[in-house]
Parts: sequence; structure tokens; C-alpha cells
Amino acid sequence: MQACHPLATKSLSTHSHPGDDDSDSVHSAGLRVTRVQIAGVSSLEEALAVEEAGADALGFTVRLPSGIHDGLTEAKARDLIAQLPPFVVSVAITYVSTARDAIELCRYLGVMALQLHGDFPLGELRLIRAALPHLKLIRAVHVTGPEAVTRARALERHVDAIILDTYDPTTGRGGATGRTHDWMVSRQIVGAVRTPVILAGGLTPDNVVEAIRTVSPWAVDVHTGIEDPDGTRNLAKLRSFIARAKDAR
Repeated sequence: MQACHPLATKSLSTHSHPGDDDSDSVHSAGLRVTRVQIAGVSSLEEALAVEEAGADALGFTVRLPSGIHDGLTEAKARDLIAQLPPFVVSVAITYVSTARDAIELCRYLGVMALQLHGDFPLGELRLIRAALPHLKLIRAVHVTGPEAVTRARALERHVDAIILDTYDPTTGRGGATGRTHDWMVSRQIVGAVRTPVILAGGLTPDNVVEAIRTVSPWAVDVHTGIEDPDGTRNLAKLRSFIARAKDAR
């Protein structure tokens, strides 16, 4: 049975692209609104502003290779998640590498979805499914070139969604790089898999509409693209990003 996306199912069709003639294509004309995840939420004020602005999912970054991010301890994340209003998806964004750690973390936080970055064994996803059947699984694929299409296809039957992100070879960082990748490869992935695709990597209020029109993702994700140069979250940029993503056709 094909898994469903944390927010909805992909069968509701996606944006059309000029020149697409196949009525069964995932790019066939649809009126679906692109979903939005705001990653890196670290305070209750920000969480409530994100929800009020219309975001569908809030991402909480925990157990990162670099340690605690923006003062968000696991205890604080748990407290924030408990205070979220209904119908808002809470997502743990993490680099844990074993099912045991992932299960323990998600049980503690009380999240609805788990977004896995880094090296995570494919076989261990089954253990998470067995222990937490309600939990939606999102796996990151770094769009480094055409080989990303193969990686995405290998994952699609094992996860509920795939998030396409940027890998920065100069820093070795995957995710929250502030850099875009080749959107034409991302568009190929959207057409190659049945699993919902979330587009991330260098998105901002200025480029999110073009990104959606080019890639036709199920959802978009933003982190550093709505921050000021000093790393603080800019609520005006946040609201603009969500509004533009929701209005994009």
C-alpha cells in the first residue's frame, strides 16, 4: 500500500507545465495549493506567528551534527509542540542514524512526522514503521546531479515524502545551506516518483514562485531564506514566503 504524505495525498494532482499533454501526468492542470513547511522554529512566539500566517507544518531541528540550534533543546521543542493548535503538523528534523534513536526521540517530542537527514539505513525505516505506525516519514535527498533521481526512486516506497535539499561541498553541509540546486533535476524527480516531493534549498520570498512553477513540488520548505543576515527570523519575510507560495500557480 502506498504511503500518504503527512499533509495530504498526491493523487490530488499538481501544477501544470507548458507542453505537458498527458492528462494522467502528475503535472496535469490542478488547482492544488502548495503546502509550506517552516523549518527551524525555536520559540513559541515564532510558532504561533508561523501558524497564523498559514503554514502547514512546523519543523523543529534537534540532534544536529553541530549540536543545539538557536537554543532549541529537546525539552524546549517538546514544550513548544505541546502548545501547538490543532491541525498543524509538527516535524522533527534530525540527523539521528538508528531506528532506536529515532523512535525514542519522536516518542519524547510527540511529533507527527520525522524528517531524516544524513546517513540513515534504509532497512531501519521498517523498524520505525512497526514501532510508530502513525508517524509520517520524510527522507532527504541531496540534489547533486542526475543521480539524485535514482536515489529518490529507491526511497519512494519506504517513506511518506521526499525532501529535496542542497548539499554544499565547500562546507560538507546538507540542508540549511541557503543555496539552491538544479531545479530541473528536482522537476525530473517529481515526475519520476509517486511519493510527494517537498522542495527545499535556498528558497526565499523572491524565488519561491519561480521554484514552484519550475518544479511543481507538493510542498516547499524554508529555513535560512526567511532570516536576517544575523540569523534572526524575519516575520515579514516569513509571512511573504507563505503568501507567495500559497498563491503560486
